[in-house]
Amino acid sequence: MEITAARESTMRTSRRQDWLPLTEDQVRDYDENGYLHLKEVFTAAEVERGLAVVDEVLADDVLTIDEHPSFADFDHTVRVRNAVTRSAGLDEFLDHPGLVGPLMTVLNNSVHVLGTEVFVRSLRDQALEYWHTDGGEYLQRVQLAPGSPDLQVKAQVFLTDVTESNCGNFLLVPGSHRKLPADQNALCYMEELDEPLRRGVLPPDAVEVKAEPGDVLLFPYSLWHAVAPNTKRVRKTFIFRYGHLWHRPHDYLTQPAGVLGRMSPRLRRMFGDFGEHVHPSDFYKPVDQGDVMAVGGTGRRV
Repeated sequence: MEITAARESTMRTSRRQDWLPLTEDQVRDYDENGYLHLKEVFTAAEVERGLAVVDEVLADDVLTIDEHPSFADFDHTVRVRNAVTRSAGLDEFLDHPGLVGPLMTVLNNSVHVLGTEVFVRSLRDQALEYWHTDGGEYLQRVQLAPGSPDLQVKAQVFLTDVTESNCGNFLLVPGSHRKLPADQNALCYMEELDEPLRRGVLPPDAVEVKAEPGDVLLFPYSLWHAVAPNTKRVRKTFIFRYGHLWHRPHDYLTQPAGVLGRMSPRLRRMFGDFGEHVHPSDFYKPVDQGDVMAVGGTGRRV
């Protein structure tokens, strides 16, 4: 697409999109509350394939990214970062229209996969994670005006049943994405909320997310969140991190050619790949974005 033909919008395309944007009500809820609980994004068959991906990645037992001082890993949690390099089975989840559509909405059509994790939480009768925000202390101090597109977002894909309490439920404070924590520290923990959580006390407005396999929780970096105790069953999820095409990735520098080569053009673009003839400005002004992002490799239509 020539830039002269794209001045109206770089998202203009004649291709029929395989995804739908969020509704106005969903956008309003997300903007006000700082999260969306998307129901049944993935089918039972897709969930089963996701569980097989978890088993495949865990069996590999190979470090996918060097350790970093910011990693807060625990003996009750297994996290495989940059998991897309270990299983092609993740591609259908990342390229799924039911997930791409919401992301295109909240990220203003500029969707870049910053990280892919297989995430397994085992049993523990205390909080599995304390209150924090994502992205580090520099990003934590960035406050967006209401109605602004997000900077960075996470999608948590639930593969096991979390419909009861004490299942390692995701905890969040609605509207907290518009607030600055009282303290600032390298790992972005919030002692004013963590001290009560050690005693099992939640903020009065906290929400405990109860999700079924196939559900997705979408939330921005700035949302205050934690993880409840797990006394019921092992919890298995995928964690996908997203930002804009002009953001640096979180758990890779560039993806290997073999990984990109198996992906659809849309998914390659979502990993920041513009092919052999890339211009530095493409990351800010990708003139063919509408065409590339219209259809993925799954063959689905809406």
